Amino acid sequence: MKGSVKFLLIGAMALMLGACGGGEKQTVLDTNRVYKVGTTAEYPPFETLENGKIVGYDVDVIDAVAKKIGIKYEWKDMNFDGLISALQFKKIDIVIAGISSSPEREKVVNFSIPYHESKTAYIMNKNNPMTMEELKGKTFGVDLGTSYETTARSIEGAKVIAFSSTGGTLLALKSQKVDCIMVGEVVANEYIEKNPELVIFGYGDGEACSIAFNKDDIALQQSFNKALAELKEDGTLKKLQDKYGI
Repeated sequence: MKGSVKFLLIGAMALMLGACGGGEKQTVLDTNRVYKVGTTAEYPPFETLENGKIVGYDVDVIDAVAKKIGIKYEWKDMNFDGLISALQFKKIDIVIAGISSSPEREKVVNFSIPYHESKTAYIMNKNNPMTMEELKGKTFGVDLGTSYETTARSIEGAKVIAFSSTGGTLLALKSQKVDCIMVGEVVANEYIEKNPELVIFGYGDGEACSIAFNKDDIALQQSFNKALAELKEDGTLKKLQDKYGI
């Protein structure tokens, strides 16, 4: 995940659907409700599956916030590109997956204050070396629906292949079907450690990770903002970052 981790891009369909699904604004936090937290458990150390359980930094952040504000929750592991639309239509209540806010995304969902920041890493296969000065005209592998897809498409002459899973993106680079991929720095380090044929050859601008909410869940967003600020102030977020080496 989501520098970080992996980050969400709202596509044209999501924008068209953004006006739909509006309902009553929830201005009081419902502590009897079991909130559904959506993520994509493919981005260690932020979120990954271990023995069938989702674990990682983002998981610990949600747990710390939930205990502080007194809510119950359950996890929903989903394809990354479906998280925002699921949030819009209230199939889930919260999204944490290394996503970053943007003016386009803020049209359809609300965001918390940032809880983590990370640089963008560019990864290549050692058997197909390149430099940051040679990005024009290259073939990029990206996870579908991420901000990296937007960045890649903005590069002159770039060919962009979007994959529905990070496994597909990584495999494409290992098999040299693409020239490079972009992920958050922390996730990139995990990839490099487990795949010695890969190497980081450059970095891009960093992005701040936030938590997303349905537009109607005002109290939930406000409660998360207050809790995250307190967890940052008392050093809890720093301890969790140190725990995962991020």
